Amino acid sequence: MAGYNHIKMVLRNQDGRRMADTASDADLETWRREITERTRRHVAESSCRLNPDERIVKALIEGLVRRRQKSGDFYCPCRIVTGNLETDRRNVCPCETHEAEIAETGKCHCALYVGEKKK
Repeated sequence: MAGYNHIKMVLRNQDGRRMADTASDADLETWRREITERTRRHVAESSCRLNPDERIVKALIEGLVRRRQKSGDFYCPCRIVTGNLETDRRNVCPCETHEAEIAETGKCHCALYVGEKKK
């Protein structure tokens, strides 16, 4: 695209290796369990629930795991990671804006969380 610059951010560990190059299958599975538990705990403690479409939930969990692998935390897969920790911290799942988005539209931006009452 003319006039459009792609910016690629590569985060590195202290030893200089790209974060994406350092995750083993065991790391990925640990992160998958961690974010799954985090989302379930959040649902149990809040008025929202997980999207009832399990395919969406599974895809978003995988997106969160990829973000953890590439960027170092479970940043919302629907938001841009800027590299500014102060700004990016607001987009760690569940992000700061998810409750307002649920109140306004019935779901958060990425649709992991929805606002219908749990039974």
